[in-house]
Amino acid sequence: MKVSFRLDEKEGFVSTVEGKGAVNIKNSISDNARNFSPTEFVLLAMGACSSDDVVNILSKMREDLKTYSVEVEADRNEEPPKLITRANIKYTLTGNLDPAKVRKAINLSLSKYCSVSILARKGGAEITYEFSINGKSYGVESPDPVIPA
Repeated sequence: MKVSFRLDEKEGFVSTVEGKGAVNIKNSISDNARNFSPTEFVLLAMGACSSDDVVNILSKMREDLKTYSVEVEADRNEEPPKLITRANIKYTLTGNLDPAKVRKAINLSLSKYCSVSILARKGGAEITYEFSINGKSYGVESPDPVIPA
């Protein structure tokens, strides 16, 4: 895996992922409001990483998932280092789903498979999650402890 960056004073950091193309990242010089900040990318990565796990695990459990969405809300330190201190991941699902299996899929993601959320947890961030199935909320929970690699 290889990425590279170059500074463009109007666009910010123009990054390239080997073999895939370019992404513009906000920086303090350009402060281009259209671009995502590095911390926003971390939250996007956390949501995408966990989502891939959860959807895949539910599929292997033969759960009947119809629709799926995720929202990640986070807080971070005001002063440097501006680490993420808390993140809540809200999973919204529809379909004929067993809540115990959904909970298990989320816990496996956040404690064993999703490297982004595990990295945040190991960095001291409090990660919580909540989920709803067909409009019924199952509250805010903390994931299982991280499973050592």
